[in-house]
Formats: sequence, structure tokens, C-alpha cells
Amino acid sequence: IEEETIRITNVVRETIRMSKLVSTLFTLARADANQIEMQRAPLMLSEVLAHVAEQFQPLAEMKDITLEMDLQDEIEVMADKERLHQLFVILLDNAIKYTWPKGHIFLLCYKQGNMAVIKVVDTGCGIEPADVPRVFDRFFRGDKVRSREAGGAGLGLAIAYWIVEKHGGKIWVESKVGVGS
Repeated sequence: IEEETIRITNVVRETIRMSKLVSTLFTLARADANQIEMQRAPLMLSEVLAHVAEQFQPLAEMKDITLEMDLQDEIEVMADKERLHQLFVILLDNAIKYTWPKGHIFLLCYKQGNMAVIKVVDTGCGIEPADVPRVFDRFFRGDKVRSREAGGAGLGLAIAYWIVEKHGGKIWVESKVGVGS
């Protein structure tokens, strides 16, 4: 019975992984065909960020990672709440995947002139300098060994790039191997 339970668990896990991959590919295909409309409405960035961070807190704790926030209130933007939520999930998910136990993730949100700035800073493994320009490319996964362990298909940051671009923003990464991103 225990062996059968393990097999069923593996099938369920693989089904969830494949479903997530198909959903991600579908999102990208619809984005390429301009079939996704942005539902822009006024929203407070700190509220969306705090909600996503709250969802990730238990996972961070399980990995013994400290998740800290410094979110300036009263930054209102016209944005698609669902897509921004998706963006912040992608960024925090990556930060948690690539931050070692006892590490730190800092989520910052502040206003700079007439722009909102959001930073996800981690003390993770960092990214090789040669890989930095490619992190937003579809299917790109830097260190193959580390990527295989962490899972994913290399599509999350491509979607993040698309979301930010559709909102008229800019996204980039700064990283140092062994220090963080």
C-alpha cells in the first residue's frame, strides 16, 4: 500500500507540474497574439505586495528564510491587479527558490519621482554574469543542475517581463554570484 501511495503521489505531482506548464504556455501564446486585455483600475501597490508576501511567508519559514518588507503606503497605480499579483508571485517564487536557508529576502516598494519602484532583493546564490542578459528569455535556465533541482521551465521571468512591459514599466536584474540578486 505504501508503494502505491508513493506512485499516486508522484502521478499527482507530475500532473500538477504539467498543468502549470500548459497554463504558462497558454498565457504566453495569448500574450503573443495580443489576446489578453489588461483590466486596469486604481490600486494600492503596497496592498497587492503585502498580500503576495503573506502567501509566501509560510514557504519562506519552511526554508528558514527571513522575508522582510518595507512598503511605502499610498502609492496608487492604474494597473491590472491580477497581472501584478502574478508578477509578484513570480519574483518572490524565484527569490525563495534560489535563496539558501538562513538567507534573507527584502521586498521594497517606494516612489521615486512620478514612478513606483519595486525591488525584490535576495541573499541567494546569484546569477552568473554571462547569464544575466538572458534571464528574461523564454525557456532560459541558468545553471542546469540548480535549475533541475528547483524545477520550472524557464518561463516565469519571460511572463514577468511581459507584464511589466504591458504596464509601461521596466524590469531588470542585478546579481552577484554567491551574494544574491
